[in-house]
Amino acid sequence: TTHKGNVTTFFFLGFNSNAVYNLLLFTLVLIIYIMTICGNCLIIMLVNYSKTLHSPMYFFLSQLSISDIILTTDIAPNMLNIVLHERTSVSFSEFCGPNVIDYLFCDFNPLVELSCSDTSRVQMETTLSCVPVLILPFLGIVVSYIYIVLTIMKISSFSGRLKSFSTCSSHLTVVFIFYGTLIAAYLIPKEGQSRTTSKIMSLLYTVFTPFVNPFIYSLRNKDIKDSLKTLYINKRLFI
Repeated sequence: TTHKGNVTTFFFLGFNSNAVYNLLLFTLVLIIYIMTICGNCLIIMLVNYSKTLHSPMYFFLSQLSISDIILTTDIAPNMLNIVLHERTSVSFSEFCGPNVIDYLFCDFNPLVELSCSDTSRVQMETTLSCVPVLILPFLGIVVSYIYIVLTIMKISSFSGRLKSFSTCSSHLTVVFIFYGTLIAAYLIPKEGQSRTTSKIMSLLYTVFTPFVNPFIYSLRNKDIKDSLKTLYINKRLFI
């Protein structure tokens, strides 16, 4: 039965700022989203088109591109709607309690805050699940890069070491941004942390990281560049 006081609509506040700021943010996120889709689709197309890229490394890079497209498409369009309209609503099943979510999308922590009951058990389960999902992969990546750095130090030429360090530093930057913001969002206590900071961090791991992944991992790669040039030349000859 339906109770009179039950809530069936949730409201998202977004950044809750003036219209000019929201319009600028909307434009920025929209441009990043379009470039993310285009860049990752380009990687997928090149890996499938070029026989020289039919190797395990490029196969997994294409899978990363697919994951980035799914992640951003799942979150960015609704986020754009929330930012543009400043305050938008989503209807769900009945829910008793507050119905205003001070966030950009329906993330775990803002949703748990709406609960009328004790959420300590759920939060503990979330923290424990972050160990195999976040901490262990992050530590594995860090350890692997330590070995990579030790190997780079053995390169005799200075230019070779510099080029290798340049590649590794860009990879590590993306890794630290992605895992750092996720760890801060799900493991670090929220006391004293402003909601605006949380929203910015959510943009980093849901919008920014998928946007830079194609440029860091693929489009700077020599084989990818050669395949892109070959595709361009073939298309021109065909036209």
